[in-house]
Amino acid sequence: MKKEILVISLIVVTLISCILYYTYAIDITMEETSSTEADLVYNININDTDGRSITVSPNTTKVFDIFLSSNNNGTIKYGFAYKETTSSGIEVKMLNTSLDKVEGTINNKETKKVTLIIDNNTSSNITYNIIPVAGYENGGDLIIPSEYTLINGEYEFPVEPNPPKLVDNMIPVMYNGSNWVKADSTNTNATYKWYDYTNKQWANAVLVSSTNRNTYVNASTGTVIAEDDVLAYYVWIPRYKYKVFNITKTIGTDSYNASTTGIDIVFEQGTASTGEIICNYDFTITDDSLSEICSGSNGQYYTHPAFTFGDKELEGIWVGKFELSSSNPSEPYGGAHTTALTVRVKPNMNPWRFNLVDNFYKVIKNMQNSGNEYGLSSDTSKVDSHMLKNLEWGAVTYLTHSDYGRCSNGSCSEIGINNYSSGSGISMQFKTGCGANAGSGSSGTCNEYTTTLGMNASSTGNIYGIYDLSGGAWEYVMGNMSGSVGNYTYGAGFAGSNFSYSASTAKYIDTYAYYYGTDSGPTDQAAYNRARLGDATGEVVSSSSYAWNDDTALFTNFHLGNEPYAWFLRGGFYGNGSNAGVFYFRRGNGDSNYSNSARASLAVF
Repeated sequence: MKKEILVISLIVVTLISCILYYTYAIDITMEETSSTEADLVYNININDTDGRSITVSPNTTKVFDIFLSSNNNGTIKYGFAYKETTSSGIEVKMLNTSLDKVEGTINNKETKKVTLIIDNNTSSNITYNIIPVAGYENGGDLIIPSEYTLINGEYEFPVEPNPPKLVDNMIPVMYNGSNWVKADSTNTNATYKWYDYTNKQWANAVLVSSTNRNTYVNASTGTVIAEDDVLAYYVWIPRYKYKVFNITKTIGTDSYNASTTGIDIVFEQGTASTGEIICNYDFTITDDSLSEICSGSNGQYYTHPAFTFGDKELEGIWVGKFELSSSNPSEPYGGAHTTALTVRVKPNMNPWRFNLVDNFYKVIKNMQNSGNEYGLSSDTSKVDSHMLKNLEWGAVTYLTHSDYGRCSNGSCSEIGINNYSSGSGISMQFKTGCGANAGSGSSGTCNEYTTTLGMNASSTGNIYGIYDLSGGAWEYVMGNMSGSVGNYTYGAGFAGSNFSYSASTAKYIDTYAYYYGTDSGPTDQAAYNRARLGDATGEVVSSSSYAWNDDTALFTNFHLGNEPYAWFLRGGFYGNGSNAGVFYFRRGNGDSNYSNSARASLAVF
């Protein structure tokens, strides 16, 4: 994006007094310096309705430093207003780093420095008239001419995402139209560019077998990565904060229309937490009150909690590009009830299903066993392989539903569904990476992940996103409701999991306050009050049983015959049609099922 810096000096030269109240007039000298070093001087008066005309070229950002001084003996209220003459809908805003506010009071001999910005992200020229406006010396509202709008919005320059953190033996890759090839890890080679989040190219990386691992590690950029050598694909989710739209998780609340226009995402630098909102979770709630109390209000930013891993802050997380599969996908259900197989994260595979939550957790942790086939360090202080948590699913979901994913120019497209299945019973096959239009019914045809329909089912709508987030298999995540009031440990579930909760394993699971539920199931406000900000559950519920995009919403509870349906399942499965999607969540008991799988994740320190 081209950026031009315009410096505008406003100097008060005359003041007009009235008997009881004092209005004032300003002669303004505007001295403009652009990137072309052109100097322009303009004189306007506060009562001059012509104002200052500014035209901004397509895909151009202009920043104005405005210095406002007053010779008035009293205090005057000031502001700035604009009139758009081209109806683009782009607002003039104050830059968030402005020294002084765009509206306030100014004293005698005082100088205010206000920084304004126009960000024209359209394909046409847009033109504005910008004028200073004032009130009375003894107080009163600003006098804003007809057809003008007071400038009061705030703008924050997009921050570049944290560069992906590679672990030893991890290969950065990009797609050249035919093959995955080694990308430029410095991201400076345009031909082999690794990532560009503004243009929805999320960073991808692979773990490969030992056969050619050293060759790939030492290879030049552009080297083709043979599919047979790949053991796992991962996608980088950079650290970010998001503008909160439903801080109280109230059904149907969406304070800035994020469901249709997209969630406002701002990347953060390093491990800094710049969000204003802070949340604390209370496991002792016994009534229908919120379990999580958050400071602040809708419209403020919250650093996504998925980037806090135990007592460590992360620059980002690596998330499995596809649902989990096994080293022997020809086994019934792609692997079934065992921990003896090893993990794969690849396209065109029968996902690993019919396993306990605890077994999925173990096989993903086992990827770091000493002498593992992936080349991962066994030192968990450097890298930590774990099963995707509920909040991590939320982090993927919110980035997907933003301008960096499925949203552009104020509208969003629903992620496509993996609707493939074939066979029945023990021989039933699913397949990772298939795609169809959102809402499609089950099909025996797989549109593979490299095809147009296949890519429609990724988080970005192109090959660089994450797949199987809608449909495919239901995905267990490490998110679990407490077994009793005030107890933050998990509820095991019917024959479901032997996961051992302790101080050392707490970072691997997101826990929720106990909730008994109702006869009709946990779809009432009391259930959603147990949610966490950022997990894409209670926050995105649009009606009692549905989340955004009409995805199913069904919270965890203990009601059914006192059986603990305590685990979260995400995404829906191949046959859920229009109710499947990235916002889908439902309860599970942790037990094995023909349609349940999981997903791998890596925390890097």
